[in-house]
Amino acid sequence: QRRCTTLEESTDMSQWKQNISVCPLRNQTIDGGFGPWAPWQPCNNDDGADGVSACLCRSRSCDSPASRCGGRNCEGPAIEVSNCSRNGCWTPWSSWGQCSTTCGTGFELRQRSCSNPAPRHGGRVCVGPSRDERFCNEGTSCPQPVFWSPWGSWTKCSTECGGGVHSRVRTCENGNSCPGCALDYKACHLEACPEVKRSTPWTPWMPVNVTHGGARQEQRVRYLCRAHLPDPHELQIGRRKVETRFCPNDGTAACETDVLVEELLKTPLVRGGAGWSSWETWSSCSQSCSKGYRTRRRSCSGPEGKSPPVACRGSPVEYQDCNVQACPGESPA
Repeated sequence: QRRCTTLEESTDMSQWKQNISVCPLRNQTIDGGFGPWAPWQPCNNDDGADGVSACLCRSRSCDSPASRCGGRNCEGPAIEVSNCSRNGCWTPWSSWGQCSTTCGTGFELRQRSCSNPAPRHGGRVCVGPSRDERFCNEGTSCPQPVFWSPWGSWTKCSTECGGGVHSRVRTCENGNSCPGCALDYKACHLEACPEVKRSTPWTPWMPVNVTHGGARQEQRVRYLCRAHLPDPHELQIGRRKVETRFCPNDGTAACETDVLVEELLKTPLVRGGAGWSSWETWSSCSQSCSKGYRTRRRSCSGPEGKSPPVACRGSPVEYQDCNVQACPGESPA
C-alpha cells in the first residue's frame, strides 16, 4: 500500500512504512495545470463605488492535471470578467464664467461633463445639457461716447472794416471731457475802412468886437471831421474852422471876410507821411475762463493829425488769447 504525504509529514519518520518485499517508488510529485476556458456567460460584477455592472464572465479549473505530492498549484486567474457596462453620471456644475460684456446685457456660462463616471460598454449616457447660460449686467448701462459736435456757423464779424473778430462754437456731447476748446475765433475784415468826412453847417454870424466908430467884427464857426471808421455815425467832432468878417457901421459897404482865413481853409491837404498811432490799451477779455480773447487798436494819421486817404500798411487791430484756464467744474483740455 502507498500514499502521498505532505512535505511536513515526510520529515516524520513514524509516517514511513516499508515493505521489504517491494522497492519504493520515487518522483510522484505533479504540478497543477489549468484546463481550457469555459464559454463566456453573462454575470454581475460589483465595482464598489461604481455599483453593480452587467458583465461577461468565464472560468477555468486547475485540473489538467491537478497538483499532487507537493506539486505547485496553477498560477494565474481562474475567472475573467469583461465588457462590464457602466452608466454615465454628470460632474457638478462649474462656477459661472466671466460676463461677456463689461456694461450692457451680456451672458455668462457654466459647464459640466458626463465623466462621473463616464459610460462604458453600453452603459447609459448622461441626460441633459452639458452647458448652461444666463444673462448678466442687465442693469448696467454703457456710458455714452464723448465727442465734439460739428462746428457751428461763424458769427457776424465784429466790424465791417478795419479789423474785427468773429467766432464759432461747438458743444461736447454726452459729457464735458472732450479734448480741445469749444470756442474758435479768427480775425476778419482786415481791410482799412474808407475815409469818412463830415462838416457841420456854419453857425450864424456873431459879433465878437465892436469899434468906437460902430464898425463890428463878426465870426462864424463850423467843424470838420474825417477818419477811417466802419460806421459813419461814430464820427466825432474834429478840427474847428473859424471865419471872421468886418462890417462897417453905416452899411455903405458889404462886410469883408478875412482873406487869410479863407485861403487857409481852401488849402488842399498834403498827402504822404502817414503813420500808425501808438496802440491803445488792451480791451477786457471776452470771457472769464475757458479761453477768450481781447483786442487793441491803433489809428492811421498823417501830418497834424489829419487822416490820409491811403491806409497805412498793416492791421489796425490785434487780438490775443486770455483767461485760458478751465472754468470751475470743467476738466482741462
